[in-house]
Amino acid sequence: MSVTVKDIMGVMEIIAPAKLAEGWDKPGLAIGDPEKEVKKILVALDVIEPVIEEAKRIGADMIVTHHPMLLFKKIESITADNPLGKRIYALIENGIAAFSAHTNLDVAEGGTNDVLAELAGLENIEILEETWTQELKKIVVYVPVGYEEAVRSAMCQAGAGHIGAYSHCTFGAAGKGTFLPLEGTNPFLGEQGKLEVADEIRLETIVPAEKVNGVIKAMLAVHPYEEAAYDIYPVEQKGKKEGIGRMGQLPKAVPFREFAEMLREKLNLDHIRLVGDGDKLVKKVGLCTGAGVDFVSLAAAKGCDAYLTGDIKYHEAQKAVELGIAVADVTHYASEVLIVPVLQKKLTEAAQKNGWNIEVVCSEENGQTFWTI
Repeated sequence: MSVTVKDIMGVMEIIAPAKLAEGWDKPGLAIGDPEKEVKKILVALDVIEPVIEEAKRIGADMIVTHHPMLLFKKIESITADNPLGKRIYALIENGIAAFSAHTNLDVAEGGTNDVLAELAGLENIEILEETWTQELKKIVVYVPVGYEEAVRSAMCQAGAGHIGAYSHCTFGAAGKGTFLPLEGTNPFLGEQGKLEVADEIRLETIVPAEKVNGVIKAMLAVHPYEEAAYDIYPVEQKGKKEGIGRMGQLPKAVPFREFAEMLREKLNLDHIRLVGDGDKLVKKVGLCTGAGVDFVSLAAAKGCDAYLTGDIKYHEAQKAVELGIAVADVTHYASEVLIVPVLQKKLTEAAQKNGWNIEVVCSEENGQTFWTI
């Protein structure tokens, strides 16, 4: 079975839906033909020159990264005599597509922040700041008695009726429906020109807004009436919530210094910059991968004893001290490169599920730009 860049983009949309990305972000396909066949994918954190050379060397058709190649770049010309232009030329000349999932992968369940939270040993993990909530609608449809199960099943299979960990959540109430078939109709019940009174079930259920059209289509496909009566209502409740950052509890309180040493070893770092009292006992920990220092005040306000992120500056460290929260700068790279093997596994599993004969490999390039003496 031939697999295209577009097919891989579809898998990535499931892993990290584009709707979760921040408005300023530019994830997605930066370079490449959506219809190009893909046989090998290289997963990395960044589309840097060594990664492109690696892709050429191993024969990869597509590079999937966390960081967008063109983020914050205002491109006025593409020439081979500057670093960005050189990379763009190399990708196009070698037929390699470049795709990224950035803040949408930070926010998504199972994304960068969840991976770091798991590595840190956190339990009872929660979202630090909500950035997206699922809009819900209520669909009400009137069904003749005896057909309500078929209609209910079709609607729920199309995505209706999910409340928390429960599916097929609906409510039905019996009543009388009236209608008068006019000339040209072919009524399921009754006859033209005669008022019909039918025993019906009012069937109602909750539906994510983005699935309304599909649920209506599924319902109409099995509804026996020539003209089905249904209503779509807005509701105040919200569905699934997603957000940036995470916070959770350690199994037991430990000195911040000890916790930081554990992180240093697990992240394979030669050092971690720390802010705050090393002897402070920490139990509740907040985090945001990459450059997430903007959320340190929020973490402190939510009772976190410690906070993990990267790219901390001097005055930001001072602010953390004033807030009384301990902070560990685990570096931008180390906090996010953890997602590379996770993406490789998810893409491989998707390929196996779909019967695709493709190979997905992790980059062996070390993109950590900082070192110490």
